[in-house]
Amino acid sequence: MVTTRFAYICRPFAQGLLDKTRALNELDFDKHQRARLRESVSVDVRKLCDMLIPDARHPQVSVAAAEQAAAIGVDLGQETWHSQTRFDPKRAVFHYEHVNPVSQIVNALTYADSVGAIVQILSDGLRLAWITKDEDARLTALGYRHKRPDPGAAYAEAGVVLLPALPDPDHDRMDRRG
Repeated sequence: MVTTRFAYICRPFAQGLLDKTRALNELDFDKHQRARLRESVSVDVRKLCDMLIPDARHPQVSVAAAEQAAAIGVDLGQETWHSQTRFDPKRAVFHYEHVNPVSQIVNALTYADSVGAIVQILSDGLRLAWITKDEDARLTALGYRHKRPDPGAAYAEAGVVLLPALPDPDHDRMDRRG
């Protein structure tokens, strides 16, 4: 289910993503132009995640990462990539990652035909997780760095166990002005 706050934050991104994916599908670009536009879609998806977490979506946390974070008094469910250097100064312990790789989300977006469809794809596909660097290395060694047709199976094969996802926060307010 798409929460009100999630949809509110997604909407300006969704319109731009719809316009960009339509351009990719309909306009005649050379290889370089197509690559830059697709890159722009990927950046938009990543920046949207920066805005959504943890305000409108909680990141998941692996059991191993949760144990290491608890030992240093950190609640990873409230942390983002941008706050990581506060508790993991060299990004040496934890890895913040997209459970469904961004490239897979971008591919799904190319089939959307409306802003609502974009928001739904983002709601279904955007899952971020805190895992340990060791868990990330295992995923990478198994070939799952950028391609995970079945993220659950990839995580299971790598021995990464995610704690149950918290429900999306749902805020009654639509903006913070009032």
